[in-house]
Amino acid sequence: MRSSKNHVLVLGKESDDLHALGSVLADLSCSVTIADSEDQAVFHVDQAPPCLVILAGNHHAWSSAVVERLRRNTNTSWATIVVLTDFHASSWLHHDEYPGFDGFLVKPVANDILTSLVQSAQARQVCQMLRSAVSCS
Repeated sequence: MRSSKNHVLVLGKESDDLHALGSVLADLSCSVTIADSEDQAVFHVDQAPPCLVILAGNHHAWSSAVVERLRRNTNTSWATIVVLTDFHASSWLHHDEYPGFDGFLVKPVANDILTSLVQSAQARQVCQMLRSAVSCS
């Protein structure tokens, strides 16, 4: 199994936007997997646990059940999960409608924002692992 420190899972329908996002992530030394269904995403997280999960496409398609399923999976329980949405989406600011998501990533995504997000996801994962190790002792 690959290390999750630099692995990013993108869940959404294959598109030029997702491949461009994957290229930017690869430039940040991240391994990237693009899954086009929830079941495929769960399969991939069993193979390569991600530090970051990006749910792309129509943000209304991502229910709290998707996030709950990912959070229940041991390999994604500590991952940062964000929704990639268009800047013109009318309801992207209403975080209360999307419980369990850690935030929103708004297209177009600047490289420095993506870099910061990946670094934050990595730091969060390390902190969660340390917290878990301390509480188990």
